[in-house]
Amino acid sequence: MFIYKPYCYVCKKSSPNFKTHENCQHFFPIDQTIVLSRYSQPGVKRLLKHAKFYWKHNAYEDIILQNQKFFQKHILTKKAILLPVPMHFLRKWKRWYNQSEKIAKHLSEILDITVDNKALSRPKYSKQQSHLSRENRIKNLNGVFSLKKSINRDLSIYLVDDVISTGSTLIEITTLLQKNGYKKINAIVLASD
Repeated sequence: MFIYKPYCYVCKKSSPNFKTHENCQHFFPIDQTIVLSRYSQPGVKRLLKHAKFYWKHNAYEDIILQNQKFFQKHILTKKAILLPVPMHFLRKWKRWYNQSEKIAKHLSEILDITVDNKALSRPKYSKQQSHLSRENRIKNLNGVFSLKKSINRDLSIYLVDDVISTGSTLIEITTLLQKNGYKKINAIVLASD
């Protein structure tokens, strides 16, 4: 996997520790979006697709262990919590696991940060995001997530997912968290488009 140099996810310009530039937060309200690799890098798409859809989820552990120093450098572990992006129960039942939970579990082990798999839920079923346009992705996710329990407001929240393309999933969850009074919201993803 090729490691990115720190940049702002919105404008793609250099930014210390993957912080979203202040003027870019109007479009993308997440404080920091840590991205390990480009989805288009040779082998990355295939590796993540196999891990997600073909029961090769042990690849997530390998990816995280191989890039342990990267994650330790960019993720501030004091007063933090990992929240995997939730999956609708029917999709999880079909796949047998949530890839975001697998990634968060392995990150938790190397960073010594608590994972909370129960704080967020996805009670409404929605179409798969990868088959939709940017505009339809935003509409597709409207109101599909819910906050099931409160989280300590002193903690920095790190949303965890495998891939980010438009960011609509992370924006929808961030909006939900902000409406409930949470301010320190970040994201960790393995690859971006």
